[in-house]
Amino acid sequence: MRTKAYLLSVALVCGLASLTIPVTSRPAETIQRTVQGTVVATDVTVDPPTIVVQVLLPHNEALVVGARVPTDARIVRGKQAARLADVKVGEKADITYVKTADGLIARSVHLR
Repeated sequence: MRTKAYLLSVALVCGLASLTIPVTSRPAETIQRTVQGTVVATDVTVDPPTIVVQVLLPHNEALVVGARVPTDARIVRGKQAARLADVKVGEKADITYVKTADGLIARSVHLR
């Protein structure tokens, strides 16, 4: 009986000790993804410029993806370099972006 009480008290103390130890947070991992969709908006007047694409998911559900477009992002139409100001609403685009704690950041935009 004493052994059970001792083991129970040790387990309780260990459990409480684990609750009081602060949990350290890991730095946010960056996740890179590519989406294919239709450009619904661009804004080159803000800093950094942005692009918004509507992606059609299975079962005809729409997903809207908006990303900041830094100056080092690669933008191409076919094989020719392009600028974000040249992108037109309604164009088909593949956007590769990185998801960070600060939001989505476009790495490349390929217009089709």
